[in-house]
Amino acid sequence: MKNKVFIFIFSLFAYLSFAQNRAVCRIDSLPQTGVVLDKGWKWQAGDDPEWAKADFDDSEWESIDPTNDIFDLPQVPKTGQIGWLRLHLTIHSTVLQNQLALIIQQSIASDYFLNGKLIHSFGKISANPSQIQAFDPLWKPVSFPMSKENIQILAIRFALEPGISYTKIFETSNPITNIQVLNIESAINIYTNIRAFTERYTMIQLGVWIMLFVINFIFFLANRNNKSRLYFSVFALLFLIGDVMQLNLYILEHDVANKFYVGNWVFVMYIFGEFSLMMAIYAVFERKRDLIFWIIFGYIIPAIFLDAFVYGHGWQFGGPMLEIFVHINIIRMAIIAVVKKKRSAIIIAVGAVASMLFFALFLRMGTFYNHYFLLSLTNLRSAYYFLFLFSIPIAANIYLGLDFAFINKILKQKLDENEKLSKEKQQILATQNETLEKQVTERTTELKNSLSQLKSTQSQLIQSEKLASLGEVTAGIAHEIQNPLNFVNNFAEISAEMLVEMEEEIDKGDTIEAKAIAADLKINLEKINHHGKRASNIVKGMLDHSRQGRDEMHRVSKDINALADEYLRLAYHGLRAKDSSFNATMETHFDVALPKIEVIPQDIGRVLLNLINNAFYAVNEKAKQGIEGYQPTVTVSTCKLDAAIEIKVQDNGNGIPDAIKEKIFQPFFTTKPTGQGTGLGLSLAYDIVVKGHRGKLEVESTEGEGTEFMVKLPI
Repeated sequence: MKNKVFIFIFSLFAYLSFAQNRAVCRIDSLPQTGVVLDKGWKWQAGDDPEWAKADFDDSEWESIDPTNDIFDLPQVPKTGQIGWLRLHLTIHSTVLQNQLALIIQQSIASDYFLNGKLIHSFGKISANPSQIQAFDPLWKPVSFPMSKENIQILAIRFALEPGISYTKIFETSNPITNIQVLNIESAINIYTNIRAFTERYTMIQLGVWIMLFVINFIFFLANRNNKSRLYFSVFALLFLIGDVMQLNLYILEHDVANKFYVGNWVFVMYIFGEFSLMMAIYAVFERKRDLIFWIIFGYIIPAIFLDAFVYGHGWQFGGPMLEIFVHINIIRMAIIAVVKKKRSAIIIAVGAVASMLFFALFLRMGTFYNHYFLLSLTNLRSAYYFLFLFSIPIAANIYLGLDFAFINKILKQKLDENEKLSKEKQQILATQNETLEKQVTERTTELKNSLSQLKSTQSQLIQSEKLASLGEVTAGIAHEIQNPLNFVNNFAEISAEMLVEMEEEIDKGDTIEAKAIAADLKINLEKINHHGKRASNIVKGMLDHSRQGRDEMHRVSKDINALADEYLRLAYHGLRAKDSSFNATMETHFDVALPKIEVIPQDIGRVLLNLINNAFYAVNEKAKQGIEGYQPTVTVSTCKLDAAIEIKVQDNGNGIPDAIKEKIFQPFFTTKPTGQGTGLGLSLAYDIVVKGHRGKLEVESTEGEGTEFMVKLPI
């Protein structure tokens, strides 16, 4: 009897000792929302199939709560090393009367064992870390075939996929594993309802985004000046893309490695979508982009960085913070518009304030992910976020619709007024038509007469310009023709005297001397003939210069150097004849290898004469200023370019001011005093060079230093 008592006491002591070393998770009842298995877990790094068995002693293993975030469990390796979790579980017999199920959310690749028997596998575990693939069943119910034993062992063989990034965007969590026990009917109902709600909620959002995009884009295509419609359509399109990606993240795709990338791309869409919304409101209120706009714009890159690279609360200070900034700025703009009494601005102001109130209620409801199974709460919280997203765009579209209706109303009133006025004016117009037709006929006749007079006057002005240039060159020609005439007269007198001498020698019978005199006389006659032809050419050139019609003009092969030298001297002597006090230095730099080109000599002569006269006028005007050490100089130079001959006329006068440089080739524009210029010289020169010879006439001038005209004639 004593031995039996001893054995009983020893057994009780051993059981109590074992119970103290090995914590047991008890489930005495099962509420509708289930029981989370977060206590009593043990874990060990390494891999041994024996660890799945129920009789294995795990008393030396380390305690752990696998529902914690993986970054709150530094002892768990994240390099692909395999580890094990074990839980001693006892469930009351009344609970076991129901068929049980597990719903699991995890960040690992795992094999689940119950009493040493594999019941579920998620992802892929391998001794080669590069082949590990983590998978999240995301609350999908799986069977939990509990036996009738008092204590049962749930063991998990797991490994974290190495090298992947984790995120908490959209309030997701990253536990090693979060297991909840429910009866199978509750698990299926909750999962079905949540999935159905998520799909229905997302589809409603997608429908609204599509509607907003289509409506605003159609309005934009109808009126491309309305940029607000374009920005609203971009905003809706970006959120539409983001919601499609988010639907893929939570319903279709459970690969843990993809959560980071999909989540961040979704928030990139949302960030730029919110920015487009802000731009739309700026366009609606016709506001310039101010400092606050650029501050929010500058926050985009930090927001994306916080979303992606700051784990934990970083995403909350990234995308959501930018959303808050945008909505507060919209409230600010709406209030300013209301204060300025902008029509219907109160609608956007109410929508913007309401959006922030709904966002506050959304935050107050707690964390979406941690209350995933409280369906009524989830519905309400999602409704708050839905209203937060759509309050401003819907209010803005109502505003734009009212604005459109108001404009249509005004247009209709204007159309009615126009129709009324048109009826009244039809009779007036009918009576005035005949009068107008008569007036038009009379005015047309007058215009034709005026046009004819203008053409006649223009021809007279052009001829006057030609005659003016002829007058300027006449004095130079007179000086030029005097030289050959002097030679003719002198040699004629000498020849007459020589004839007398020759007669005397003949009378004396000195035929040799008479022949010598005759030879000299022949030379004199040749000189007389040469200078006579020279005078004849000068007269011919004057006649060519004075011709009115262009039909008599022909292109001839001409030595440009000789032409330039001739008109330089003619211009100089002409000015000297009019003003004996005029004096200037003439310089020439002629290219001796210059080929002859076909030109109309009298036209090119008129161009050169005009440019040289202008140059002499410019240096003479500057000389009158009495500048010490100033020497008026006009330089004429020629050179051969690749496919043209260039003639330059350069002076060191006062130059042409920049303000009038573009006007100098316009007809009738002149800087000379009244009566001293017609304003047609450079205009005619430009037409002769550009239109008549397919060349170029260019000018370079520096005010106070001088001017250079360049004539380029094609070879």
